[in-house]
Amino acid sequence: MSQARAETPPLPSDVGPGSLPTTRAAVLDSETASPSISPEVRLGGFGFPTGAPPPPPEPGRRWTVVPSIGLQLMGTDNVFQTTRNRQADLITTLTPALLLAADTARFQGVLNYAPNIQFYADTPGQNRMDQRFNGQGLATLVPDLLYLDIRGASAAQTITGGVAPESTLIANRQNKIQTTTFQASPYVMQRFGDLVTVQAGYGFQYVDQRSSAQAGQFSLTPGGLPVFANQHFTAHEFYAVGRSGPDLGRLALEGRLNNTNYIGTGVLDGAYRREASIEGRYAIIRGVSALLEGGYEQQRYAGTPGIRIDGPIWAAGLRLDLSDESRIIAKYGRRDGFDSAFLQASLALGGRTRFSANYSERLTSSASRAGDLLSTTTLDELGNPIDLATGLPAVQPFANSFLGAQSSLMRVRSASASIAQSWPRDTIALTVTNEKRTPISVASGTVGFNQDGTTGSISWAHVLTERATTFAYAQYGQFNTGLLGKGDVVSGSVTLSYQLQPRLLGTVQVATSSRSDERSSGRATQNLILIGLRQSF
Repeated sequence: MSQARAETPPLPSDVGPGSLPTTRAAVLDSETASPSISPEVRLGGFGFPTGAPPPPPEPGRRWTVVPSIGLQLMGTDNVFQTTRNRQADLITTLTPALLLAADTARFQGVLNYAPNIQFYADTPGQNRMDQRFNGQGLATLVPDLLYLDIRGASAAQTITGGVAPESTLIANRQNKIQTTTFQASPYVMQRFGDLVTVQAGYGFQYVDQRSSAQAGQFSLTPGGLPVFANQHFTAHEFYAVGRSGPDLGRLALEGRLNNTNYIGTGVLDGAYRREASIEGRYAIIRGVSALLEGGYEQQRYAGTPGIRIDGPIWAAGLRLDLSDESRIIAKYGRRDGFDSAFLQASLALGGRTRFSANYSERLTSSASRAGDLLSTTTLDELGNPIDLATGLPAVQPFANSFLGAQSSLMRVRSASASIAQSWPRDTIALTVTNEKRTPISVASGTVGFNQDGTTGSISWAHVLTERATTFAYAQYGQFNTGLLGKGDVVSGSVTLSYQLQPRLLGTVQVATSSRSDERSSGRATQNLILIGLRQSF
């Protein structure tokens, strides 16, 4: 559960070739760690609102409670996004929400709970409630010593994929997966002068993924095994981290011990991850450091075939600190039983522009990846996930439906690049992502498949007046999945948000999404118009 200060990416020891983020509650930094204060939970304003969020917490208040109620009317000309026999529908969405924020000496955190309750006028069989929440909190139990980090999230995605990451697409109820994840980590952190800082703790994690799809409804062949089965797990992690202080001069060392055991279903039934490693960073010249890591790992996963990894960990690379706000970390090494590269770059290009690029490979499943996301994101003041490395809005993997869902253990290769520019009245962000998923072990009773996809998007927010703001979004992507074959998707939306009263916000949105794939004849286009009101109290 890594924490990071604003605009500062994680240190190289917190990420690496093929590594999964641990559930550590804080990042130990020999240059900045201080036992006199709690590690920070970063709260700030980022992103492009696509609905009608509640107002942010008032500055200076230690505790903020903002209940609200939202009502949306959404009309679409193709409720099931089919190529033929298009069916129109009117959907009423009720969103009761609660925003909690705290900033006290003993606790900092934010929670945004906003379930979607949907009623379909012509297809009542699609009526449903999707749970949506994000929360993070850090409690100081004993000042300068004992802390408790708690996090949780819930969101929905589609099984088949082929949906733009940020679109407002309406999906079939049987094509939805609800993911809920929670983790808590009590830990101690103690600094011994300028020599070393030590952190040790326990992490508990729970993840549940379930769908109402019928058995075999989503399979590669008619009547074949499904690609996804309901799954859940609990994880128990014990960890210890020690990082040297400035007494070693140009040399910084970090040692790490980690033991995680899983109890659950699918590929995580009886699985475990054990790791011991040490990493060194040596400052060659100002702003340029050499990185070297070595260690040993043991991993076990269920499924077919069963996976056992028992071997060394190693990595070598460079870290460039170009300024306080610009950093590049590049590595190549071995972890998770394979060799891979790692890149994390976050560069301030002038005072208004930021460029970010990331590449990583990891061994993971959809369920464990959902839990790991809590360690790589923070939340803004409205409870929206923000990538710790880039400071940009993060699309949660368990809420991203561009690629299809499956229950397999996968080798996931992820690459992304983004550039964002902010002006007094405008914010523009351009993002390109690519992801490739290769099944390594298949959960019992399911089938795995290769898939990859590339997508590019541009977002623009423009402040018209003190009360009115417009948002525009456009996206194009190509994918190749076992369920849909090769295809592409293009989508776009324009949103106007207007503050009708101090606590009443109105929203109007026009959106479209069009998809083609090898399993469909022609393009499936869905257009919609949305009108919404949100009253905060």
